[in-house]
Amino acid sequence: MEGKTWLALLLITFLLLITLDFSSRKLENQVGAGVFHSRHFTITYENASRLAVRHLAEGLEEAYQRLVVQHGFRDGQHTWNWKESDPPPETSQIYCYRSIAAHEYFHTIQLLGYSLKLADRFLSEGTAMWAMREVFPRHVECYGRLLLPWLIGGTDVSTLKLLYPGHQAGLFWNFISDHYGGAQLIRSLFEHPDIRLGVGWPKALEQLTGKSFLDLWAEFVVALAARQVPDAKWLYHGPEQRIPYVPVPIFVGEWTGQALTIEHGNWENPYPKICTDEIYGGACLSPSNTKLSYLMVRHPYGIHFLRIIPKSAVPLTLQFAGDPETDFRVFVVAQTPSGAYESFPLARGCFILDPLAYMLFQVVVTRGEKGSGNYQLVLQELQTDEHPPCR
Repeated sequence: MEGKTWLALLLITFLLLITLDFSSRKLENQVGAGVFHSRHFTITYENASRLAVRHLAEGLEEAYQRLVVQHGFRDGQHTWNWKESDPPPETSQIYCYRSIAAHEYFHTIQLLGYSLKLADRFLSEGTAMWAMREVFPRHVECYGRLLLPWLIGGTDVSTLKLLYPGHQAGLFWNFISDHYGGAQLIRSLFEHPDIRLGVGWPKALEQLTGKSFLDLWAEFVVALAARQVPDAKWLYHGPEQRIPYVPVPIFVGEWTGQALTIEHGNWENPYPKICTDEIYGGACLSPSNTKLSYLMVRHPYGIHFLRIIPKSAVPLTLQFAGDPETDFRVFVVAQTPSGAYESFPLARGCFILDPLAYMLFQVVVTRGEKGSGNYQLVLQELQTDEHPPCR
């Protein structure tokens, strides 16, 4: 009998704990107003749940420890006012408030810690996206959707210069951080005297890395085609469930052994048809025109992907011809049957002896500041040794 009494007491205690936990969660999810104090931050909030505010505070604390204490960035804002949207988000979305807080805190580091007048959203929003990933590297689902437009909508949009968009520039800054010094490179960039007005960061980046911005950009462009940008496994997977080719190409064709001159885009970008879907963040950009009268990289640092599937073993010569006033960077990114990628520069032309050794070729084209951006690509059977092998 005594054993049964203890069992009953344990059961009652367990039920009480569940009830108290449920009541506590219910109180945390109730919307209200107030002031929340964490170790280093004070948040005055309105129309928000205490759970959401607690996640914000946790994100700010993590960002402070990672960016200021560990990496040595100057401090940002410690007093925050937060007014939640109406209606407030679901609890699953509140999970992302930690990384959102890191993003917003980094903005205050930019503006308060370094007193910059950031005229360039590519720098300000792009590095704030980098901060989200730096502080919360496992929260890909929270920041990844903001990086997708360059993969599914293109980077040579018809109405905007490349360096105007902001959030998707996080793709570039994540790549540069991973390859050229991590957080210390980003911090050195903000401490560089040439970006005090937020307008000279490309030259500052050149000095810090020893490479021109266009060459750095070209490395990034190849990484996009070869799926070697940070978080590529997650970033490419979602769009590929809806779109045949990611990154979205401007031309899709085949090598059949017959000469082919590519002068026009032929692939219709499906992005405008699906950009309201939740997986893409519910926002639409102005996409590039896909069926062009001729091939032209409209804006400096725009990117074109031309996708070619080899269907013939006939040795292939690739020849690129572009406006001589335009500083082009052109590469062939080839995928092997094992899924690995090989990349080759394509200054004027090169040849491939065994096209069927590859699943596909992507000719990737970007450009610098000057010129028209006009170009064409010629594929033909190898006949002379005029061009070197693609390697």
